[in-house]
Amino acid sequence: MTKTDKISKKIRQARVEAALSQKELANALKLSDRTISAYEKGRALPPLDTLQIISSLTHKSINYFLDDDIETQEDFDLQMKIKKIEIELLQIKKALKEHGLWD
Repeated sequence: MTKTDKISKKIRQARVEAALSQKELANALKLSDRTISAYEKGRALPPLDTLQIISSLTHKSINYFLDDDIETQEDFDLQMKIKKIEIELLQIKKALKEHGLWD
């Protein structure tokens, strides 16, 4: 399980334990419920400041979400860049398959 997967799972778990729907959490963050869904499915990582608000709204410490693996904003930014690259690679692979250029 990747760090992104762990964070995503913990966001969902914390939201459910706080008895918040995706829509309620989204409204509190001034985001769409689709964005919350993307966070929970690991398709996107929230910025650290958003994660801090989620932490507050769900009554979980920021360390609950980050563990000890991500200690700085730079570490978090790196994880977000890696996730974006992974998504782009999957999109490229899909496009290549559609054109018969990938087995």
